[in-house]
Formats: sequence, structure tokens, C-alpha cells
Amino acid sequence: MRRLLRTCTIALAAALPVSTVAAPPQMPVSVTADSGRFEQDAGSGLYRGNVELIQGKRKLFADEMRLFTRNGELIRVEASGTPVRMEEGEDLQAHANNLVYDIRQRTLVLTGDAYIEHLGNTFEGAKVEYSLDSKRVDASSEGDKRVRLVIPAENQTPKEDTPADNNTNEEAPVEPSSEAEPNTL
Repeated sequence: MRRLLRTCTIALAAALPVSTVAAPPQMPVSVTADSGRFEQDAGSGLYRGNVELIQGKRKLFADEMRLFTRNGELIRVEASGTPVRMEEGEDLQAHANNLVYDIRQRTLVLTGDAYIEHLGNTFEGAKVEYSLDSKRVDASSEGDKRVRLVIPAENQTPKEDTPADNNTNEEAPVEPSSEAEPNTL
């Protein structure tokens, strides 16, 4: 099994150019899974069980993942799971039951309890489409559920505390006397 997984990973690495996903071009793409099959002539791969796709700061986790290539270039990722998760450093967190990532268009389409958090802003809906370039989000609802957007309050820079500001007591602090008797038990 490990040999098959290693062979699939090597086949994928050989089939994909270094500049596939929108992370920095010098970052390689790494895919690991419990099982996998890549058909280079067809330009597609299917990976199942604890699938992880990693390139630079971008990480994608799913139960099942399909990869599509054209002329050796990764062009599309389709993932499903409970849930599929995507992270890009601290800036972007996303999860849904299904995720389609169009590398050329740099878009994400999440369906089934879709959730995206980008720089503190959160978007939820039955379907959420997100453009990585324009940062545009389109969300739609299903049934009785509604879409939800949360924009956090602006960050306020804290004022520098002065010793007097830290003292919440109205009276001045009492300094211990050097003449005080030590506590005895």
C-alpha cells in the first residue's frame, strides 16, 4: 500500500509543473492519501482516504479528491468530504461538503454548509463562490436557511498604559514598609 501511495505521489509530481496552484510558483505540489490513481494520458487522478494537497501555505484536506491536468498543468481540483477544509496561512480558512477549485480562474466554489473566513470576514451559505484575485464572494441559500456575512469591528490600537491607568483603585497604592513584621504561620 505504501509503495502504491509513493508511486502515485511520484507520478503526480512528475505530471505537474512546479507552478500549478496559485501559491508561489517555486512551491511544489504534494498529494498524499490512503489510496490513489493517476492516469497521465487522461489527465486525471482520483485519491481517497485522508487526502491532503499541500503547496506552500495552501492546504486542502478531503475524504476524496479528483485532480485534472492539461498538458501536465493542474487546472482543477474537485474535493468532497465531511467536511472538505482549505487553509491558506492565517488569511483564508474554508470548509464545505464539496469544493471545486479552478486554478486558472482562481475561484473556489463551495457547496453544502459552505463557510469561508478571509481576514476575519466570514461568509456562510448553502453555496459560496469566492474569487482569490478580486476577493469577491457570492453566497446563496437553500430552503429555510439564509446566507450569513460577519464583518468584525475595526481593530482598535490599544493606548499605551501608564502606571496610573493600570490602577483601578481610587486610592494610591500602598508601598510595603521595610519595618513591617514578617508573616508567621
